[in-house]
Amino acid sequence: MNKYKRLGKNTLLVFIGNAGSKLIGLVMLPFYTSWLSVEDYGVTDIINVYVSFLVSIVSCCIAESIFIFPKGQKVEKQKQYFSSGIVFVLQAFFVSFLLFGTVDFVSSIYGFSNSFTDYLWLIYGLMAATLLQQFFQQFTRSIDKMIVYGMAGIVLTLLTAICSFILIPLKGVVGYVLSLILANLFTGVYSFFFSGSYKYCSPGSVNNEYCREMLQYSVPLIPNGVMWWLVNALNRPIMETYVGLHGIGLFAVANKFPGIIAMIFTIFVSSWQISVLEEYGKDGYASFYNKIFRGVLLILLVLLVIVTFISKWLVSFFTSSDYLDAWIYIPVLTLGIFFSCVSGLAGSTFSAVRKSRYFFYSSVYGGLSSIVFNFLLIPLWGIWGAVLSVVLSFMVMSVSRVAYSWTYVKLTHIPRLLLMLLLTCIYIVSVCLTGSANSLVAGFITIGLLLLLNCDLLHLLKGKSLKDILRNEKEDKEDNKTMFIYRSGFH
Repeated sequence: MNKYKRLGKNTLLVFIGNAGSKLIGLVMLPFYTSWLSVEDYGVTDIINVYVSFLVSIVSCCIAESIFIFPKGQKVEKQKQYFSSGIVFVLQAFFVSFLLFGTVDFVSSIYGFSNSFTDYLWLIYGLMAATLLQQFFQQFTRSIDKMIVYGMAGIVLTLLTAICSFILIPLKGVVGYVLSLILANLFTGVYSFFFSGSYKYCSPGSVNNEYCREMLQYSVPLIPNGVMWWLVNALNRPIMETYVGLHGIGLFAVANKFPGIIAMIFTIFVSSWQISVLEEYGKDGYASFYNKIFRGVLLILLVLLVIVTFISKWLVSFFTSSDYLDAWIYIPVLTLGIFFSCVSGLAGSTFSAVRKSRYFFYSSVYGGLSSIVFNFLLIPLWGIWGAVLSVVLSFMVMSVSRVAYSWTYVKLTHIPRLLLMLLLTCIYIVSVCLTGSANSLVAGFITIGLLLLLNCDLLHLLKGKSLKDILRNEKEDKEDNKTMFIYRSGFH
């Protein structure tokens, strides 16, 4: 199977494994917004924010290692990696339980009260269930049980929906969190047994050296996870202080729709990462990388324009009237998602060369930018300050990752991509300034210019397949000059 077919197959399977669980938030949005007030929906969003942060910290990002290190190894080594990882996860659960208990004790004595302390043990439960599910699912992918991996996503989706319909009308925010806990727990159990992962779990296979090896790779990802959280989620706790839970609820709804683009891209990157690991250092890698990079960015830009154009309709269709004001924030948030996607694409190279420190460096730039922008802009402009902080921070991160990845593979067609981005930004700014996304002329002109500036998509519209384009496209002068630097030994 050639690299393009394998990339397509892996993308499809990863899509099945992740799309449902990601899309469930959008599918259930009409029900969530009818069951929960704007303030309650804001609480659910900030709980998810805390959980996403804690999963990275508590687990030391071990789920990333359990995908990379066992892959392609003999069964005995895979047992050692998996068993050692399980022991570490259980230890992490115990230590975090003690820390949560301490926080609970201190907050009860001194009367501290906010979204975190009010839902402390629910947050712990969701964190533990999410971590366990991610660990088992990543190992399932590592041992190439992709069918089970895909089905796990379907199981998670169905269980989330069923539990939500039962629990949220009865328990509100508590029911929302409980539905996620139960869905993640049962999905983790499904992956563990149906992938045959239980066969790799053996107390006698625990190896401290293997655990140390995985942690040496994953621990540098902790600051990356923290910094990513700072970029994507720091605004919520600050918003709770300056604009309240109502503002968080509107922001969360607005972020839901551009988040679909991020979800689709994340699914692609999961399979793209496999292709990068397999193809790095081989002949034609630079050309392969640039073709995929250009194609994905074009699709992202077109999606951004489309989402911006229909933003008001999306909010009115999927939510109750209480949330309608959220639509105006969608166009700018889509721009932030674009820069986030660029970061993900460029960062895939770091896994191939085993240079996880570049994740850290670039994320530090984004995280520090987020701290400055959030504390500066949110007190001044409220929700708009949070929105702009997201965009600016992701932009800083994406630029730094592209710069670091340039050492290993150089990008082509930069002027063209920047021009397309500029056109998209002009349209988004016009929507924000006019307060209307219904300018047909501006929308169609922008989309038309984007299409005209990319010959690949025009070829697709003429009926050619992506496979034919990738095979037969005549490399231009710039592509021929592309220099790929292969560093043997990954030093």
